[in-house]
Amino acid sequence: MKAAEIRERQAAVAKAPLRLPDPARLEAEHGQFLRRTRRSAELARQAAEVLPRGVEHVDPMSYPYPLFMRGGRGSRVTDVDGNEYVDCILAGGALSLGHNDPELNGALAALVDERTNFHGYMDEFEVLAARRIAQTFPSVEAVRFTSSGAEADLAAMRMARAYTGRSKVIKFRGAYHGWGDQFMTDLEVPGSGTVLAGGVPPQFLSATVLVHQNDLDELERALVAAEPDGGVAAVICEPLGAESGLVPFDEDFHAQAIELAHRYGALYVFDEVVTGVRAARGGAQTRFGVTPDLTTLGKGLMNGYPSCGAVGGRREIIDTAHIGVPDERPTTYIGGTLSGNVLSAAAAYHTLGIITRDGVFEHAEAAAADLVRRLNDLFGTRGFDFFAYHFGTVVRIELTAPHALPLRGPDDFAEVLRRREILSRYMLPVQNAGVLSRMGRDMLCAAHTAADNDKVVTAYDRLLDLLV
Repeated sequence: MKAAEIRERQAAVAKAPLRLPDPARLEAEHGQFLRRTRRSAELARQAAEVLPRGVEHVDPMSYPYPLFMRGGRGSRVTDVDGNEYVDCILAGGALSLGHNDPELNGALAALVDERTNFHGYMDEFEVLAARRIAQTFPSVEAVRFTSSGAEADLAAMRMARAYTGRSKVIKFRGAYHGWGDQFMTDLEVPGSGTVLAGGVPPQFLSATVLVHQNDLDELERALVAAEPDGGVAAVICEPLGAESGLVPFDEDFHAQAIELAHRYGALYVFDEVVTGVRAARGGAQTRFGVTPDLTTLGKGLMNGYPSCGAVGGRREIIDTAHIGVPDERPTTYIGGTLSGNVLSAAAAYHTLGIITRDGVFEHAEAAAADLVRRLNDLFGTRGFDFFAYHFGTVVRIELTAPHALPLRGPDDFAEVLRRREILSRYMLPVQNAGVLSRMGRDMLCAAHTAADNDKVVTAYDRLLDLLV
């Protein structure tokens, strides 16, 4: 499905009357959830005593309370009450191979047993992992490891500023690039502004310029306007579009935007924290056939192993991340005790080795295509205007389209919140049917099977039964 069609259909869903759950049936689903997750309920009560509002993870559902997990294998997880679920959240996309991949775990267990889990010095696995990243992503010549995708985005902005000598960055509205101060504006819903920027002084956002996706004229105006005030160092994007394709870019946008950025002395940065191992083999840059100046990576790069992040790109730009005494070359300090540690570097090396193996990514992508086809058949047969689409193994199931609402004032934002709340209610029957979905913002992995897709379709059929 092309980007223009996706946006057109999203707008239609946003304009249509909401399909609300039948109150009696929703109450019955709520009761079933409470009965089957008693241990999670108790742990949620305990978490509320010692963790901020009881929840620290943004990806899993938390209504009416978060589920606590005992373990997982492949495409499935089991909660502390013994309920098994098909996992379509996968830690926000981190688990590209699935839970507890035996080959990856075996390699890392051998590393810890035979050598070490951490030593704080240089290790051959840093070199091996960096070479494998460069072999996988066409734009990458050299790599600087970080401890997360959010850190990678922050490091990329520092490198861009150091390399270009410019000060401002351009961010597309609705995009998410981690929780760094300079990125905490206009998240997910274009036009939402600083709603989530509590604790961030306004001056920290003064060097961030916002532009709409797919508007080359606005992008050029922003580049020109910044010239007298320090210029633009970097244009950063989620290459599929905001929230990994929830608000998609036109297929030919990046090629033109890269040319524009370069014309005005700015670098173009692909935030491939999610898409690196999901949009295609070689990431979104391979999918679109373009060459960004910098690429940030995280999440799926190490299949969930910690301290997972990296910035890759042209060697002269990556070389700005110098930890020694500055010399005549552009330099910026980027630290991190755990960045590039042996366990994480080995996880990156082995994860990329598996996911780029012939047939592995293709199997996962085929599973995503099959699920999307079957969901669209279900929605059409049942007479709903809901729809699904995918980019590689990134799956989007459009149900209430809160991000497609134009924001003109407080009432519009209240409607966005209402639609998100309704989405969270939609997920009760889906969870009770044994499927975990992040309100339709989902992922599949190399371990997903046709039987998993059967269960997902059955879960959404159960949801449709509730709607009036």
